[in-house]
Amino acid sequence: MNYSISTHCLHSIPLDAALETLAPHTNYVEIMDDGPHFMADAGTLLSYSYKYSIHAPARGVNLASVLEPIRRAAVEVIRDTFSIAAEVGAAVVIHPGYCAWEYERDLACKNLRTSLAQIRSDAAEYGVTYYVENMGNWGYFYLQTPADIGLLDGALFCLDVGHANECGNLPEFLDIPFSHIHLHDNNGKHDSHSAIGTGTIDFQTVMNKIRENKIAHPVIEVETFEGALASLATLEERGYI
Repeated sequence: MNYSISTHCLHSIPLDAALETLAPHTNYVEIMDDGPHFMADAGTLLSYSYKYSIHAPARGVNLASVLEPIRRAAVEVIRDTFSIAAEVGAAVVIHPGYCAWEYERDLACKNLRTSLAQIRSDAAEYGVTYYVENMGNWGYFYLQTPADIGLLDGALFCLDVGHANECGNLPEFLDIPFSHIHLHDNNGKHDSHSAIGTGTIDFQTVMNKIRENKIAHPVIEVETFEGALASLATLEERGYI
């Protein structure tokens, strides 16, 4: 099994420096396309020989916004990510958005489905595979529980095990077929993106499900570079590599 490492662990330095740092440790990288690693084009990625996936911008993006100009702009951001992904043969991970007020939930759900329908069309146009990720325990975000899976209208699912553990429903999420996965650990209360093996997640069960779902390149998405290397060492020690 060949693990990918997210640039999340080196998000405080420029993207090219992060890619140089990761080079001795993996051939697979997921770009955290946000903040210092936001990409306007594929130039930096094309300078390296990695196999990529891309985590689309998320912090300022709300696909479920009830404000139509903001919803349309969010879809355009994802489309721009698809155009870059197509150049480097990368799949894309997106967040499902949120509703700002509980009484707007029905409209926000409708808008999320409208956004995902356009995203599905854009992905087909660019020939890009994409996944929608479950969220941690953050306010009114969608896909915090398996009950929201139906909102995806058949889109492929990215399981974030740390988010599910924080929400207290990792076993239930593990029973849902997933096509991509983010690995990190926590204490079940805070989305700390800690190194694998330092929290409360049962990674033996997780790895069994990874094999069952035939995930070739699980993504290590931890907070620090040291945590990423420690995670690789733990996975090797436990025979998961």
